[in-house]
Amino acid sequence: MPDYFTEIDVLRNGDSAGNGMTLRLTDGYGRTIHTVAVPQEGHSHTGPTWAYIFENEGLTLIDPGAEASFDLLRTGMALGGLEVRDIDRVIITHGHADHDGGVARVIEQSGAELWAHDIYQPLLPFDPRDLQMATNSPIKEAMWTTARANGFTPSDSDERQRYMASRRTHHVGHPITHGEQQGMLTYMHAPGHSPDEICAVIGNGAGSDIVFTGDHVLPEISPHPTMKTDYSGEVRRNLPVHYQDPDDSYGLLTYLRSLQRVADLGTEVAILPAHRLYNNHKFNFQTAQRASDLIRFHARRLGRILVTAGPEPQPLEDVTRRTFERRKLEGGNFFAALTEVVAHVELLEDSGDLEVTEELRLRRTGRENYQDLLRTL
Repeated sequence: MPDYFTEIDVLRNGDSAGNGMTLRLTDGYGRTIHTVAVPQEGHSHTGPTWAYIFENEGLTLIDPGAEASFDLLRTGMALGGLEVRDIDRVIITHGHADHDGGVARVIEQSGAELWAHDIYQPLLPFDPRDLQMATNSPIKEAMWTTARANGFTPSDSDERQRYMASRRTHHVGHPITHGEQQGMLTYMHAPGHSPDEICAVIGNGAGSDIVFTGDHVLPEISPHPTMKTDYSGEVRRNLPVHYQDPDDSYGLLTYLRSLQRVADLGTEVAILPAHRLYNNHKFNFQTAQRASDLIRFHARRLGRILVTAGPEPQPLEDVTRRTFERRKLEGGNFFAALTEVVAHVELLEDSGDLEVTEELRLRRTGRENYQDLLRTL
């Protein structure tokens, strides 16, 4: 049992990844948090989404998960004597299908108010994947050339179409701003994995105790950072003026700066993540130290990509496969690795450590300015 939670009651067991598991957590102040691990639609290596339910100026639900998992969420809540109809507030950590896919059904049955970051509503009409996949730079051109050469093309499943249709009906009753306080929660904008990502921090009056991190900080795995993007005219017209610069919301550097915000909460603060709270038949309770670990992970990856690129121009595919040489890369796995490398290359380009040649190859410049950049997070 972790030091922070005095009791962990397993109300329903799940499978080895936690799917279906239901817990009641009690902290040292006697506060209880009910959590249900709701499965994603289709297979995902990240495992189920952990939905959290607790009292904070009314019954509050963080991330209902995928639409198809609503019934499992409902029965999991009932094990703790909770009813969907009693939910007063639904908080979305970010707009991905495994987090906000079930919003419509929860609100339909409860009349709850939807809370999400201030940028969430303006971005609802647009597919999150499209916002960062546009070919707006030489490295993105190399990315799509490489993807097509490996037979990868984006798919548009029926599930995806249903999700996009559903999310366009969402109405945010309360837009969340960075630093806002509400009851025992303080909200933190943490973009980088998603432009609208928030963390919600529970405090006891003397400091922070628990932070709900969504996908921002996860045990065991590194959340996928967004690549840099450029907004189309249609997107810009939908966004308030203070969100017009996409570099404030996208890219690896933005993600690392957001990680530092969580790390600054202190190593005694417990994290409750959206994924991998339980996996391989074991719990993964961790603290905000995990955010510092993730920063170091990406620092190592930046260094590895520089070494892999070398002084002679290298194809993006070669750099990607050598960076992930221990993994079998094909199909969607290859594209995920490719976009991960591109996010790192973008930072190394901006720091002057790597350049993309006219032939769309990667070449090391001999500098390592990225290290100074990371020291100033």
